[in-house]
Amino acid sequence: MSDAKQEILSIKRDSNNIDGQILNFLKTSPISPGSTLADAVMVTLKAHWLPIVLYSMGVRGEKLRTPTIWALHQLEAQARLIRRLCEIDT
Repeated sequence: MSDAKQEILSIKRDSNNIDGQILNFLKTSPISPGSTLADAVMVTLKAHWLPIVLYSMGVRGEKLRTPTIWALHQLEAQARLIRRLCEIDT
């Protein structure tokens, strides 16, 4: 058994407000088959923060480039989806 330290995050929001509705949507409409709410939250956090965290840890060059490209693709795809679903032309 591993003794690795685990970070634990618990998010509770009233299901009647927008935060609760977002969590419920992510829980009931997984981003991919078999994914969980925790998976959706982690993908979102990584897309927004992974390159910055790696940079703050001193990662540079090719080791920073690949995860940064991945994060940018995730964010750009989400922006395209939002524009399409909300019928926004920019």
